[in-house]
Amino acid sequence: MGGQNHGMRHRAALALTLAAALLAQTASALSIVPRIYGGGQDQAPIGYISKDRVVELATAADGSVASFTPSPTALESFAALVDPVAIRMFLCASRPADLKPAAALGLAAAAAANPALSVEFIAVTEDLSEPAAVIAENGVTRAPEIVVYWMGTEIGRLQPAAGAVVEEDLAAFIFQARTQIAEEMLLDNEFFKYTSHKDLLELDCKRCHGPSGNGLLRATIGRKLFPRAR
Repeated sequence: MGGQNHGMRHRAALALTLAAALLAQTASALSIVPRIYGGGQDQAPIGYISKDRVVELATAADGSVASFTPSPTALESFAALVDPVAIRMFLCASRPADLKPAAALGLAAAAAANPALSVEFIAVTEDLSEPAAVIAENGVTRAPEIVVYWMGTEIGRLQPAAGAVVEEDLAAFIFQARTQIAEEMLLDNEFFKYTSHKDLLELDCKRCHGPSGNGLLRATIGRKLFPRAR
């Protein structure tokens, strides 16, 4: 019995060691690589960066970020999301013009406090040479750029305009993209059976919600869009 317990402890220790190595490898792959920019001593991060770090850098570059208040219209739209929407924003952290909309987006998403909405930020070099693998994987050709995913599938990209209310523009973009896809799938009962669409008021839902329809609005988290909806 003692030998069996010893073997179990050994296997458990080995599993923990392998898990720790994997986590270390992942952390290394996603680590922020400092880069000197502007000829000074400041360092711009490259790679995945947190919302808090984005806000910190944006506030240092533009003091008005400290008093930022998200658009109520955007917050209402973000809070209404049911099926998962993932946002990935590419930005150059050495440019205040990139940092300010990124901070606005991160703060608005945090204020909406909707688990169906997730946001991540990836800092890139000005020449888009780093981080090479992530840039190539996502087909990024300019920054800033916001990539939008709905239920695991990319549904579009948005380039924030200078001076725009980025969270409002993004909320409208997501709504319009979802509406367009839903219109294309209007005759597909299976799509609407598993996809929340009660906020898409422009749809003619008589087919689904008429006397013979059951009007199911339950979401299946992580469910892929039907291929022909793209």
